[in-house]
Amino acid sequence: MYWATGSARVLAVEPSLLKLSPDGEDEELELVLPVITSGQGEKQDIEGDSQNGIQSRIVKGTGSGIVDMARNEQGSLWVTITRESIQLWVHRPIGVIAKVVRTPKSLLDHGANQRVVWKPDSSMLVVVTEQSFLHIYRVTPQGQDGTSYQLSNTKSYALGPGEGVGYPDLTIKFKMTIKMDAGVSSLIGLDTDIVVATVNPPAVQLIPWVGKVDVKTCLIRHMNFLLDKSVMIVSISRFPKTTTQIWCMSDGKAYIVYYTPNAGAASPNPGTSHGESWYGFCFHGNPEGFDKQDAGVVAASNPEYSLLAIGTRGGDVRIFKSGEHAGQWVFSHKLALKESQSYGGSKPCSIVSLAWNSDGSALAVGQESHCPSIWSVYGRRLFPSGAHDIPNLKNATEDPYLQGSRALFWSAGNMDLIVLGTDDSASNFYAIPCAKALPSVQNHLSSAPQCLLHLNDRLLVYTEGHRQDVSSTINPDTFVWNNVMVPAVYLSDNWPIRYSCLSPDGHYLAIAGRRGLAHYNLHSCRWRLFGNWQQEQSFRCQGGLAWFKNILIAGCETIEDPKFELRLYSRESNLDNTEIVFTEQFESRITHISVWRSSLLVFTANNTLYCYSLGSTKRVDLQLVWKTSLQDIVESPTLLKSVSILTTEGPDGVDSTHITLLVDGKIYFLRPEFLPDGNVRLSFRQITDKVEYYWITRSTHDVNDFSLWTFNGQTLKMWWNVFGPGGGGRSLATFAKHNFLEMDIEFYPLAILPDRGIVLGLEPEIAIHKPKSLAMFKMATKTHLFLQTILRHLLTHNIDGEWEAYEFAKHYQDLGYFSHALEILLHNVLEDEAESGIGFEEGAVLPRVINFLQQFPHYLDVIVSCARKTEVALWEYLFSIVGAPKDLFEQCLAADQLKTATSYLLILHTLEPLVTTSQDTVRLLEKTLQAQDFELCKELVRFLNSIDSSGATLQQALSMVSVNY
Repeated sequence: MYWATGSARVLAVEPSLLKLSPDGEDEELELVLPVITSGQGEKQDIEGDSQNGIQSRIVKGTGSGIVDMARNEQGSLWVTITRESIQLWVHRPIGVIAKVVRTPKSLLDHGANQRVVWKPDSSMLVVVTEQSFLHIYRVTPQGQDGTSYQLSNTKSYALGPGEGVGYPDLTIKFKMTIKMDAGVSSLIGLDTDIVVATVNPPAVQLIPWVGKVDVKTCLIRHMNFLLDKSVMIVSISRFPKTTTQIWCMSDGKAYIVYYTPNAGAASPNPGTSHGESWYGFCFHGNPEGFDKQDAGVVAASNPEYSLLAIGTRGGDVRIFKSGEHAGQWVFSHKLALKESQSYGGSKPCSIVSLAWNSDGSALAVGQESHCPSIWSVYGRRLFPSGAHDIPNLKNATEDPYLQGSRALFWSAGNMDLIVLGTDDSASNFYAIPCAKALPSVQNHLSSAPQCLLHLNDRLLVYTEGHRQDVSSTINPDTFVWNNVMVPAVYLSDNWPIRYSCLSPDGHYLAIAGRRGLAHYNLHSCRWRLFGNWQQEQSFRCQGGLAWFKNILIAGCETIEDPKFELRLYSRESNLDNTEIVFTEQFESRITHISVWRSSLLVFTANNTLYCYSLGSTKRVDLQLVWKTSLQDIVESPTLLKSVSILTTEGPDGVDSTHITLLVDGKIYFLRPEFLPDGNVRLSFRQITDKVEYYWITRSTHDVNDFSLWTFNGQTLKMWWNVFGPGGGGRSLATFAKHNFLEMDIEFYPLAILPDRGIVLGLEPEIAIHKPKSLAMFKMATKTHLFLQTILRHLLTHNIDGEWEAYEFAKHYQDLGYFSHALEILLHNVLEDEAESGIGFEEGAVLPRVINFLQQFPHYLDVIVSCARKTEVALWEYLFSIVGAPKDLFEQCLAADQLKTATSYLLILHTLEPLVTTSQDTVRLLEKTLQAQDFELCKELVRFLNSIDSSGATLQQALSMVSVNY
């Protein structure tokens, strides 16, 4: 998951030291650039020069604002366009590597630049001008071998993340101009063609990248699948790596559209068709029409989760899910930007851009006049926090990108969100740095809850094993993240970090970037890297990393001679090919690995699941136990997001194997069954859907008591005892109906701490840095106590709820905040039942809660603490169930709980006459003096003085107290 962190970087297409003339217009500027020619035949205002053997040109012109920008499919190259120029950017090291400046004659004849689109293979791009011309450019290597301008580390300068790769030697060369007489409303690039939607007449044209030959045109009115043929296309997008398209129409409806060449009868006019080649279906929009605010204006697809996002004119984002049948898309959920951003009665703000990141786990949303936002796959806001009033934030900061955006996209590695502000006269755009969290299931099966945050040059590590006292507080400030800097020598060549893993004891960390891998000792704070750079660059990790005792397990793919293998490295040995402990070859690329005790699961891209035995601690011996295909469960290997394995001991002493899969947002439980012929059959059951991440936790007091936790973007669900006695015995057919509880949570969870009854997570925060009023983004650690939620569920739904609740709670009664959890339990039930006055009737939970509380010494404290924090109007109902406060006061005196009895005096003072309260105070004061608790005596004296300002009651009470020393 992704959060904004730090402050946005400003990226400019013109020099930042550009001087402004008195009238506010840019003065003439001179830039030294690599040789670039527009190729349009017009003479350009350029002068030749030569510096250090590199031919250069000095380009003269005037600066102007950015009007559009786009990234290539990998995110490694960007292009920005101003009205008269095109800039080609590289992501790491970030900078402009090529530029084209159009001539005044070209601008006069064709109009200024308006929009830019890439070809999927990054070899070409097309620019649309204001007068509906298409300018096609080639992006080609400058030299024959396409070598890079290489940078290197020195003693005085260390390269930043990803900067060791250097600048690719690319240039932009003009190819051709195409006049679009019918106008251009939208366009996208396919592998072989440019898809152009025209305005008058409304039509779709397929124009080959090679030129205006064999252009195919189809009028909108000839497309039979459209519900309304009198409309035009306002936006086109496509599914990555396919030709399937999403069309947003002028009537607000949205269609998924396919193109089949040579379909239907031949048209009498060459280059035109009657619409048989185009077919599709409407998935957004009522056939009878719908509100204008619900009209779709932009779309983005997410093949990683089979989702499709539609941005509306009214400022909402609708998410659709691929159905069970081909060509079926059903509504999943809505991102309610208007409600979460506290817009109040402000004017609806249309969505202008949507961008899913490459792993599909986050969606960036750009709006015309509001701050861009980041959302998790199923609807949790990640940036900015929903707690912030966005209109006020806009007034408090000078950052233009917080005032609205025209375009945005994710950079390569998903570590920066690139945003173009609404000011089309500005020559700047912005890169918002992000932190990435991967709450890997591998880490949550360990003995100590752990989580990792990836930043550009470091990792933030939290592990419970590093804390000295874990029982005294739930204050988020006590949760300390360990800052681990990744060596620059590794990160400069191998950024970004693609995989990371902590050892089960939390002492060792392993990472893998673009190539190679490395591991780190959190105790000695030392890294271990490959000593041979060629060996490091000879392979990339695929499928992840995992620790088994002192062995690091890595799925690998070799580069030069592509092979897929599993490698085992010893933690104590050097990272070297000669020190590999074991290697296992696979037919297909490894996509996921998981370790539990001595069992290893490996899932490969050919949809095969392997189960291995790792041997013992003293001797690692990798042995294949079974393998099977998952074609019946996993439609496409890319949809599998996580796999985990664990074993439990059954009543007969035989170990049972349990496998958990997260596939396309759905959780599956699998159980392998060995057949007489030696093969394995998997029985499986879907447990729940719309899952972003899941955790499996184990209780410390029962080694077979496992709980399953899932997060759906809004709430946490929990199933307990899923694999142990009573859980493992349940059939998979009935498991999904087994009791589970659901709890709301106000932040994004990263770790479940079962021994502390806490959920640990992050919430975004924004601070305004004075005096420049710049926005600073932070991640605040948050905690959520869940003990009271589980206790209430047990007391409400189970026949033996009081006994089960006690058995569960007794393991937490030594925690310093246990009484606080009981108070929350009592308060929540009291508020829910007081209005109905259900009392002791059937279905009442409060009497069961009181009976449960009486099992603990905290009982009297919990009652009075809850009462004092509750409205007085609810006291009558509370004490009708609990008992009279006078009786509870007497119990406190009898049990010598004097401080608790003092709290009851405040309640008695409200409910009973002053004389009675004074008498009770005298009795308590006598016992307090006998116990020599003089601090409490002072509190009682102040209390007596407060209830009677004349002092008569205090004097009378003191005269009645007998003090014997």
